[in-house]
Amino acid sequence: MRKNRLVLSVLIISVLLCTGLPAAAMADSGPIYFSAGVLVPTTSNDIRMTREVLTIDYTNQVDPIAGHRSGTVDVHARFWFRNEGKAVVQKMGFPLGREHLSGFGFYDSGFKVTVDGIAITTSPFDNEHPADSSELTYDQWNTFEVPFAVGETHIIDATYSILPRSGYFLYVLQTGRLWKGPIGDLTIDVNFGREPGFPDLLSVQPAGYHTQGDHILWHFTDYEPQQDIEIESMYAGFWKSVLPLKNAAERTGAEADWYRYAMALLPDNIVGKYPGDMMESVAALSSLGFVRGLQTSAYADYVQRTLITALNHCMHGSADAQVLRAAYGARFSYYRVTGDFLNGVDIWKAKPSTRAHDIYGQLAAAGLTTTKASSDEARLLAWLTVNMVGESMSGGYSLSALHELDQSQAFAVQAGILKSGEYQDQVNRGLMYLNPSSNPRLLVGVPVVPRIEIQQQRMDTIVGGPAWRARIVMHQTLPSSDAQFARNDDVSSQPDWKTMPEIDNVTGLVKDSTGSIWSGFSDTDSNDHLVVLNLPGFRNVEEFQKILNETVHQGFSDSLLQNRTPTSEEYQYYYPVDAARNYSIQSGSYTWLQAIGPNLSFDATRGVIMTVDPNVPMANALCDKADTELKWIVTMFGKLSYFKSFQIDKTLQRNLDLVEQTRGKNPSVTTVTYAADGTVAKTVTTERAGETRRSIWVVVAGIAGLVAGLILGLFVASRKKNTETPRPGGQLR
Repeated sequence: MRKNRLVLSVLIISVLLCTGLPAAAMADSGPIYFSAGVLVPTTSNDIRMTREVLTIDYTNQVDPIAGHRSGTVDVHARFWFRNEGKAVVQKMGFPLGREHLSGFGFYDSGFKVTVDGIAITTSPFDNEHPADSSELTYDQWNTFEVPFAVGETHIIDATYSILPRSGYFLYVLQTGRLWKGPIGDLTIDVNFGREPGFPDLLSVQPAGYHTQGDHILWHFTDYEPQQDIEIESMYAGFWKSVLPLKNAAERTGAEADWYRYAMALLPDNIVGKYPGDMMESVAALSSLGFVRGLQTSAYADYVQRTLITALNHCMHGSADAQVLRAAYGARFSYYRVTGDFLNGVDIWKAKPSTRAHDIYGQLAAAGLTTTKASSDEARLLAWLTVNMVGESMSGGYSLSALHELDQSQAFAVQAGILKSGEYQDQVNRGLMYLNPSSNPRLLVGVPVVPRIEIQQQRMDTIVGGPAWRARIVMHQTLPSSDAQFARNDDVSSQPDWKTMPEIDNVTGLVKDSTGSIWSGFSDTDSNDHLVVLNLPGFRNVEEFQKILNETVHQGFSDSLLQNRTPTSEEYQYYYPVDAARNYSIQSGSYTWLQAIGPNLSFDATRGVIMTVDPNVPMANALCDKADTELKWIVTMFGKLSYFKSFQIDKTLQRNLDLVEQTRGKNPSVTTVTYAADGTVAKTVTTERAGETRRSIWVVVAGIAGLVAGLILGLFVASRKKNTETPRPGGQLR
């Protein structure tokens, strides 16, 4: 049995109607049969499609026709079928939906079928979904029956209107494969309604077409099509507004004209997501809504070329160039798939990203001023910074995000977009991260008072020694809300100092004596988060302070500001260090390390010493900073409508409570000195300051009580001696 090829191609893939009807897709009619209650396309041994004439009319999109829905395309397909076998009543059907088709359309109205000029009634069939193993499976059909005598030919006409998915039109030819043999003669005439040419007409398939006037034409004989008809074009009204800008730019070559032309191809948010299409909203489409309906990269390629050309016409460093460069960076610096172009810096909603921060940093480095921004620069900066808010929130940099939001809203006021629905939606998406369930600890780690362990070993073999090496270990038990952002590397809780380090023969010092910082969870306790300062070798106070300062203050500790550990190469998240450092109090490990560093000193005999002043608890200075930030947040955002709806008020109150609970505390300190063979020689522990003061008062009170008891006992004994009555013999009893 020979498998018939592609024929009736009326498939219009579909999107939800504004009325909420299910997605519809139209295609060439095909022979069908029922199988287990599911309508399944099959082949026909005897019915041949000898001819098809397909007319697709875009005229209504350009010059609206009375009584037609705006934006619809009219389709008329005429088929000639001949029976080359015995008499048969052939069931036929037009598929209206296809489960795994990438493009969508939207069946509007007026689906009609005539057989030899006589109208017939079709029956819908959509109770079941066909198996998805076939490329020709559909979930909805319009079916009808046509009787064929031996050798008889029938002419079947199908007409309907379709609202394409934005700029994407699809007519599926593949169902025609199911008839006997190839299509004898196939003519396709697309009346585009205006002269078809790039970039208005973005892409067309299958190949083999030619244009004539307003028409796109194909003609095939004995055709076995391997492709469907797919046409991508600009939204007609949008192209009408873009064309004069394009003509002016190409005519004058002026920077201002090229800037206006390039900006017209971008959404209002410049660097963010292109507006949705009918699949996402029943509201009226914006002029650029068609872009998200496209199935190829044709529009993205067009925008990329236009941006490059516009930049080449701009003066280096001009305001226009800055804005266009930011737009290019948002869409093409990370360009791998079309989605990167469509979403721009909005990608943070789907995966970890710092695109907005990167672009902002590049603009700042190029000299963009934020104090005297033009209207377009303010619009760019408003959208850029509001996306920075989302990037910061999703990475755990909540305090940075709130300061960025404050900055963004100032730009939004200047640009006149503060109250726009799209801008407020971006704000809300970012603030959703700031609630008791996802981010209960705004100032991460400040209330987690660490336990300090000084691990050290004296090295008598160093020239000019004795020398020491040390590990300053900061232990913290992080709550789950903090632990999710901490690096999950295993860190050794104990040093491996069984042998002396290798010595540099020239200097007599330890080779590679540069300090370093490791962070992660203990290899012996998965709940113990460690920050380890490695100080490989030092002989005197100067060398100790040098290596300590280099490690704590000159870059090594910046690694602690990276809240998110990359989960894969694709999802790397490198938050800008400068941005993290500006509000470093949100990083508990970094904050405590900076507080502890100045309290470390060195003595050639005793080694490393940490001074803890019970009268000046280290936590107090950190709590003051945290309290200031929290009260600023309450002042800035307390009156906003979403302050309570996202339970931000509860988050802030919880953090204020944690800060107050932390006041008056110091880290405990344990000093462990190792012998030359790496074994522990001596351990000394100092209690936390608050606990130490309480312990001292308990001891003092105990001693005072003991002394008072002794004095009282002596006094009582003395009184008894003076008042005792003598017994016979003169003895006292």
